[in-house]
Amino acid sequence: MVSLLAPALALLCTAAPSVLAAPTKYQYSQLDLASVPAHVRRDLTWSLQMGYSGQTFFDGFDFFTEPDPSHGSVTYVNKSQAFGEGLAFWTADGIPGIQAEHWATTNVGDARNSVRITSKALYTGGLFIFDVALMPWGCGVWPAIWTLGYEGTWPTTGEIDIVEGVQDMTANQMTVHTTPGCTIAQNTSLYTGGMISSDCDSSTGGAGCSIVSDTNNTFGPSFNDNGGGVYAMLWDGDGVRIWNFLRANVPSDITSGVPTPSTWGLPAAAFDRTLCDPYTFFQSQVLILNVNLCGDWAGTTYSNYAYCPGTCAERIANPANLVNTVMLVNSIKIYQQSGFEAIVGEAMTNSNQTGAAGAVALNTTKSNSTSSSSSSSSSKTSGSSKSSTGGIARVGDTLVLTYATVAAVMVSMLL
Repeated sequence: MVSLLAPALALLCTAAPSVLAAPTKYQYSQLDLASVPAHVRRDLTWSLQMGYSGQTFFDGFDFFTEPDPSHGSVTYVNKSQAFGEGLAFWTADGIPGIQAEHWATTNVGDARNSVRITSKALYTGGLFIFDVALMPWGCGVWPAIWTLGYEGTWPTTGEIDIVEGVQDMTANQMTVHTTPGCTIAQNTSLYTGGMISSDCDSSTGGAGCSIVSDTNNTFGPSFNDNGGGVYAMLWDGDGVRIWNFLRANVPSDITSGVPTPSTWGLPAAAFDRTLCDPYTFFQSQVLILNVNLCGDWAGTTYSNYAYCPGTCAERIANPANLVNTVMLVNSIKIYQQSGFEAIVGEAMTNSNQTGAAGAVALNTTKSNSTSSSSSSSSSKTSGSSKSSTGGIARVGDTLVLTYATVAAVMVSMLL
């Protein structure tokens, strides 16, 4: 019997470590509806699939601790340090928040500790609704809420910047970064914002394609003064569209939890499928929230803003200049259509370490999200599938043997 079990035991010993080391990602997808006619798809209802809010908000995120790829004057800290230093927190009302350290005077050129969190769940399409109470702003400050392709060298799997701005900007700037071939339609009947650049190709270091909101209260101090608001991104077979709603103008269907994007009017930004295929240029993405200082955007363009004195490094050395580096998020809700729910896929690697606004954390030891979610194994997503027996998980071109597989091999040897 020992000789019969030896090969199986050897397999168990060699296969188990790779399984244990593989972080599990929930994957949410709209790909099952890609072939459904647009007029039919638009009539399907949206069901809540993942929610981040309150005391469990941070359970659904990992804390990024790699050096900032966008060369900001920040050191992103781990979860323990973030909470220990008050950089990740809840308000007295229970609203989760993140912020850059702004209570110590530093030497000019020194980095400040800050926070960047990355979702444990992957998304390929969906309706994303961000209810934001407070956004950071100020000279040298660069906050963002965005998504980034989980695997592949940037920007091969795409990046979508949903909320972003620098200095004292008052209008949200929405940007996508892709490989060559994706552009913004010149037809302004598709969106209300103002186009800044139309070529989304960032493969040679380009800035991507951007549309700035036509409403001046969608970012910065005026956004905060008006009680914040809601940002919504719809990523489906028609493309990627983004709406910016002031607090007083949030549609009632959003507040009631039954969002109906077809009733919202034109989006502020649209990256239409006719010029940018939404499932070719954007693949499984993670959500990211971060507060950066200076860096490739806020720092490089600092001198272009006449109201920002001195240099960016000098500005952020004084904590009195950084009192507005706080981001408060009431909730993040992700909806999928027609009851398409999550399957569990195992994300083995992540080679995407650049990204215009930064990189995804490697997540080599974390497991699946504990945030509010609905999961099943009935639907499919791109990039990952799992056999009905649960014995073999295919991740890209990698086969992962699970304990169920090994057990079956051992039993068959004994019979």
